[in-house]
Amino acid sequence: MDIKFQGAIYNCSGYAQIRHIFLELSKRHQVRIEPFRTVDNVDFLDFEEYKKLENTELRKPYINVVSGIGPQIRRDYEAAYNIAYSMFETYAIPETWIPFYNEFDEIWTPSNFCKKAFNVKEINCSVQVIPLGFDDKIFTLKKKEKKFFTFLSVGKWIDRKGWDLLINAYTSEFVGNNEVRLCIKTDNECKTAEEMVKEYLTTDRTSHMPRILVNNKKISEMLMSEIYSEADCYISASRGEAFGLPQLEAMASGVPVITSDFGGVKDFVNENNGWLIPINTLKFLSERICKINAGYKNLWFAEPEIKDIRKIMRYVYEHKNEVAAKSLEAIKTAENFTWSKVAEIAKNRLKEIYEKIN
Repeated sequence: MDIKFQGAIYNCSGYAQIRHIFLELSKRHQVRIEPFRTVDNVDFLDFEEYKKLENTELRKPYINVVSGIGPQIRRDYEAAYNIAYSMFETYAIPETWIPFYNEFDEIWTPSNFCKKAFNVKEINCSVQVIPLGFDDKIFTLKKKEKKFFTFLSVGKWIDRKGWDLLINAYTSEFVGNNEVRLCIKTDNECKTAEEMVKEYLTTDRTSHMPRILVNNKKISEMLMSEIYSEADCYISASRGEAFGLPQLEAMASGVPVITSDFGGVKDFVNENNGWLIPINTLKFLSERICKINAGYKNLWFAEPEIKDIRKIMRYVYEHKNEVAAKSLEAIKTAENFTWSKVAEIAKNRLKEIYEKIN
């Protein structure tokens, strides 16, 4: 098969992680990649291999896969078949995006949650679930002696990630506790750690404040694996996730997950391998984040309650044997999402398409 992939390659976004599928496919098929221009200054594994794929000569007929959201993507009129790999963080996609997707023959999306959002009568093409994955050479169980019980959360410094909910729940529940800490990995280098935490604190808890550590620099996957290894439990109070790649990477590293009972994470997080924060309310996102992403306007997102986040964090902190048991279950679940297994799903679908166009 001859396949072209267009998308983010050399940055730290979730979309850029799709590159792993096509590196796997290139081991047996002709794969050409055409990277979007956004580049992060971090070390990327297999960098030279990706650069080589930029020069692959394609033969016709070939299949084109382009990743991104509706307004960013265009079909390749030279390709025999065009696939859009896209995702969204809530139950519906913006109506204004639909004409862009109708230019394609097929849509790939990473979760069943996203499939429902795209699988509407106004979209003319089929929708297939091709999940994201993790590198099982990097994200593995690493036992380390830990001085503090550590909650870890990873994500962009935006309201959708629920930092306000998490920080206020944690500081309320563990005030004065010197044996626990919350580690936050994000990528906002414009603010200090203190400024970032104060941005979301709703009351003055500077007295007897529990430990909060913030790493706000972009780092390589290898260093990310070390960050996961320092954690006892991963937590996300997100208002919406298309998939939940950090949750999966944490699970692969033997770190069980607390996460919102909403979105793509439900494909792999459950009460056997983690804890789900109940969702009783849906709300519109803040005006400032809708200015960042106009597609969010007038769409409902989950609103976890601080009391529920506090309750689960306290339970996890006090039931360390259960944390250990769910760690093993988390690893077993994650094993179904290695990049090689995900690429096999993609390959099988591409073979079906290739047989039709030849």
